[in-house]
Amino acid sequence: MTLPSTIQLPLHSDFIKSENKDDLEKYMRELVYSLQTMYEDLAGSFNGAIRSDTETQRNMWKPTLNGSVSGTFTYSNQTGWVFRQGLWVDVWGDVTWTATTATGNLFVELPYIVARTLNMPYVGVVQPSSLAFTGGTEVVINGMSNTYRGEFWNTGDAFATANQSVTATGRLIFHLRYLSQDDETA
Repeated sequence: MTLPSTIQLPLHSDFIKSENKDDLEKYMRELVYSLQTMYEDLAGSFNGAIRSDTETQRNMWKPTLNGSVSGTFTYSNQTGWVFRQGLWVDVWGDVTWTATTATGNLFVELPYIVARTLNMPYVGVVQPSSLAFTGGTEVVINGMSNTYRGEFWNTGDAFATANQSVTATGRLIFHLRYLSQDDETA
């Protein structure tokens, strides 16, 4: 179910203008029913159902890395989980790679599209290992607006935040929580 983009309320001017009490009552009942249904649809789209069914492994997600210049990665570990409830998405990943032909800025392909936002409000934690930082002293993951990308960025004291470049080898353990655009089914 997606979020409604329009609101359609019943408008029966003949019932409203009628001098018959029953007509006005019918109109009010229909109006109340429409408002209740609209609220249920909005609440259902935002709150959604929890999508984490361990029996069918729907909560498993295979994190796939890439670079701004595409290439292939040779993985020795590629494990991930996704938990989605309504518009909220949590992803956890543990990825180790031993070689790659990708270059440029490092990112992971997310299972759901990130909401349209200004700037980068969705920042997650990363535990890097055997990763040569492009700069700075830390790495974070950012859910990028209106994309399926979780980009890895370098941070640190007295350092201007910058994209993490693809490295030949490394390990990234991460968590990112972000808001998606609609209640997609997966």
